Amino acid sequence: MDSRAQTPQDFAVGVSVLLVTIIGVLAFVQGSAVGVYESPDVQRNQPIADRAATYLVENHSVEGTRNLIRYNTSGGINESLNNDIAKHSGTLGDLKSSAGLDTATQRRTNATLNVSVVNASSLKAGTRDPAVDDHDQRLAWGPDVADRDNVATASRVVKLTNATGQCDPVCWLVVRVW
Repeated sequence: MDSRAQTPQDFAVGVSVLLVTIIGVLAFVQGSAVGVYESPDVQRNQPIADRAATYLVENHSVEGTRNLIRYNTSGGINESLNNDIAKHSGTLGDLKSSAGLDTATQRRTNATLNVSVVNASSLKAGTRDPAVDDHDQRLAWGPDVADRDNVATASRVVKLTNATGQCDPVCWLVVRVW
């Protein structure tokens, strides 16, 4: 019979294995545990906001550049979204259709979108007020988001072409969905 007791090395190995297991479980469960505290509306609408923001950046970027958005040019984001609002009574129907967001089912309704361009100086001041272009037009499209709860938001860092005084050094393209 062996009369050897537990050594400090045995204890250190056992505690190390236990800690690694606990840390591993917490690392894998962290994302789903945080999601429990978010509103189901935000969880459902977050992929829609991400898809819309990605679609806008990909389809209005200057060819061969990263995140340089065509603004006051033919087919620019300003012209496209202004036409969309006029055509669909402010609902951004063309954007939702082109980005594949108008897929209502019994469990999911069509999302309401708001798109805005926020200047870095506004962000620095702690607000997300839309930027204003050279013609005193707010760079915001879609229904107002004020006083709404459970709004999913996706942001992309962009610069605008043909917009003097804007995006110095950068702007954020902010898509809100509810």
